[in-house]
Amino acid sequence: MSRGICLIFVFSLVLFLCVARKVDELKEEAYELKEEAHKLKEEAYELKVGVLEAKLDLEKSLLETLALMRNQSTANSLYIEEIRSTLTTLSTRMDELEGKMDTGTETMVREMEQTRQAATTIKNRQKAWLSEIRLISLYKMTGADNEHPSSHYSDLIVDGQFVHDRHTDNSMRTYFHSASDAQDNNLWIQLGGIFKIHKIKILNLRHCCQERLIGAHVYADEQLLGTVVEAKGFYEFFPGEDDPTYASKVTLYQPRASYTHILELEVWGNGPFSADDKF
Repeated sequence: MSRGICLIFVFSLVLFLCVARKVDELKEEAYELKEEAHKLKEEAYELKVGVLEAKLDLEKSLLETLALMRNQSTANSLYIEEIRSTLTTLSTRMDELEGKMDTGTETMVREMEQTRQAATTIKNRQKAWLSEIRLISLYKMTGADNEHPSSHYSDLIVDGQFVHDRHTDNSMRTYFHSASDAQDNNLWIQLGGIFKIHKIKILNLRHCCQERLIGAHVYADEQLLGTVVEAKGFYEFFPGEDDPTYASKVTLYQPRASYTHILELEVWGNGPFSADDKF
């Protein structure tokens, strides 16, 4: 539609320029005729002092010339009237074109507003969906730098299982246990995207050795969220209310020389978000 409007506008502009050029040519021709008539009058004045026959011939010639000029003037008037009619038609067409352009502009504005409203609706729905706080660590990729070689793997901290079948070692395989009590044990979860962290919960062992987790630090990417300072069954760490925390990785770091063993490491949050579009 925009291409058609542009073509009509260009055509109209070209036609207008051609008409303007023709008018200038007619003005120049009329001026030349006026100059010619002036010369003829001067010649008649000079011949007036001549003989009568010469005067009569001159008058006859002048009358013929005047008749020709009248005919030419009539033709010019007709042509000018035709030009006026063409200009009127062109003006009407330009008004129609302007009306179409106004209509097209209104349609475009309406469509843009509809598109903006649709985009706003989609964005609001996305925000509503992303605002749900849920368990974002379940079944995510995990790892440990001191992982047990035969059992108690790091994947067990995100399996959602933390209730033992029986209180015997063979029936308590749902928890992670480091291979040794070396210093600087690291246990982590890769969230698979950038998430807004609302809470991190650690479920400690129930049957023994809860004090081994004392001193462990909890990180969201590089940000320290808290430290275990006492022996108990579970711990919860929350980011500051005025400091939203976004992270793609959560790490449990034990700097002390101690075994690391937990039932579950839960990360609660919402997302994922783009790196340049966090809200």
